[in-house]
Amino acid sequence: MSQEKPKNNVMLIISIMLGYALTYMDKNMISTAIIPLKAELSLTASQSGLLMSMFFIGYTVMQFPSGWLSDKIGPKKVLLISIGTILIATIFFGFVSTLVLLMVIRLISGLGHAGVPTSSTKVVANNIQPKQKMFVQSLILSTSGIGGILAFTLGSSLININWRYAYFGLAILYVVSIIMIFIFFPKESKNPNGEQLKKADKVPISVVFKDKNVFILFAALLFLNIVLYGYLSWLPSLYEANFGFGIKEISIILSTNAILMSVGALSSSFLVNKVFKGNDKRFALISIIVCALACIVFAMTNSLTISIIMMFIFTLSSNAVFVTLFSWPHKLIRQEVIGSSIAIINMGSTIGGFLAPTITGYLITVFGGNYNVAFIAMGISALVSGFVILLVRTKPVTTRKYNYN
Repeated sequence: MSQEKPKNNVMLIISIMLGYALTYMDKNMISTAIIPLKAELSLTASQSGLLMSMFFIGYTVMQFPSGWLSDKIGPKKVLLISIGTILIATIFFGFVSTLVLLMVIRLISGLGHAGVPTSSTKVVANNIQPKQKMFVQSLILSTSGIGGILAFTLGSSLININWRYAYFGLAILYVVSIIMIFIFFPKESKNPNGEQLKKADKVPISVVFKDKNVFILFAALLFLNIVLYGYLSWLPSLYEANFGFGIKEISIILSTNAILMSVGALSSSFLVNKVFKGNDKRFALISIIVCALACIVFAMTNSLTISIIMMFIFTLSSNAVFVTLFSWPHKLIRQEVIGSSIAIINMGSTIGGFLAPTITGYLITVFGGNYNVAFIAMGISALVSGFVILLVRTKPVTTRKYNYN
């Protein structure tokens, strides 16, 4: 059979990147939208944190089912269902005005978001040459920065007028994403040699649960995402409280920060291969230590200049770690069950994402509106993630033996 044309793969990757960027726009935009929402609904920091956390309950619950379905029925169907669910939730979020309904809708949105990373990773595993997989995965994950830019420019501009307009605008972009998936995704998943993949059930699902790396990466991403989502959730509120910034000023800083998210994501693949000679673990450990120190210094300084510098260093290092951990499965895990494996691994991310705003919101409330203690706690969580990364077994998947019995 003939190999799929490169230009089709380019459009396929662009389609995945758009969907990924919009999910990150959604995740980032809530941290700015929460400012007018707090004022409109008279929310406390704890209530605001709970609203942001509801998203991650749905995300966590649906992680493994969406990964398993990506392996069984194909990633295109899962991605269409997922983004369709997010689209409906986004439209309704712009209409309701009570805390309970907003929480329910964010929960449903999280259910939809769960299918995006698992199905996207499955597409990469099925359609991209092995040597290119880590770079393509890094490229896709770099759209977290693009999503941030969209959230803190287009999203924040609309939020500044009326926060509801931002969600209606996001819904329109989701429609575009669905159309692109219909057009550019292949009807049948194929491997890089152009041969149709056999059913994933030729490798039993038990292989996933016997692989220690799956659960080590799960734990590493859990503690890392406590940092990432705690940081993103409360960064706008910290600048408002500590430096008196309005939404416009916050948007400028966070837009620049979002660009660095993409830089950190894209540079990770290059640095691992060229500078660290394929030693993912060493790169991840150095980056996570830099991330933790930057977060702690950020919390302790009263200088706006130093806080911005530390924020930028944090963003570069934390996103480099995240992309490295999320790309590792392409080297360490069997392609046939990568959807299910990524689902479990990413569940660590979602649990961390759920815990982050809730824990940090509680700390902020307990310490009388002091954000610094919460950010120091995030730095400690980053160091814990580093200790977990030490446990990763880096033996390539091709040389590892599995007991299928």
